[in-house]
Amino acid sequence: MIKHIFSDKIFRFLLILLTYFFYEIITLKYQQNLLNTKILAEEISFFRYSPRLVRSTPTFRMSDVISTYIFEIEIPENADNNLAKVIINQQANLETITFFPEDSQAFIINGKERSIEANFTLDTDGKNAIIVNLLQPVQAGEKLKLAIKTRNPVYGGIYQFGVTVYPEGNNPQSLYLGNGRFSFDMRGGRF
Repeated sequence: MIKHIFSDKIFRFLLILLTYFFYEIITLKYQQNLLNTKILAEEISFFRYSPRLVRSTPTFRMSDVISTYIFEIEIPENADNNLAKVIINQQANLETITFFPEDSQAFIINGKERSIEANFTLDTDGKNAIIVNLLQPVQAGEKLKLAIKTRNPVYGGIYQFGVTVYPEGNNPQSLYLGNGRFSFDMRGGRF
């Protein structure tokens, strides 16, 4: 009986000791991960909280007319980074939309709308996309409005445009915000 009690106490002691060492190892690994995260955060740029695509709409829904596609992106206060670049690309569809980068504009809208400088260029990788490099990055807590001048498709239907944003800084990590979905009317009315 004494042997049984003694072995039971040793077992409990070993279990407590093992639990303590396991806890120390986990705590050490967690601290190393935090350190690695801080180092990683200095090497790459990302949004801690995601910007949101809050509005997307064309100014005209008729086919084959010059229109302006509006995309509004809201950067939350706790994003911890500024918005430096936006790429808007047309998803596969019946017709390719024509973008006019030289006539497009960028605005900050926080109560009052003010124009900001941006370079609008067409993607040369074979995708139908427009790249917006903001010369003045949009600060956290502000809302960006992009007015992209285009020609609506000849054939009506639903066209989608993917919106991807990039933060300011070294090695920026892209973040896909979703699709802007536009519906265009067919010429001559509906069948």
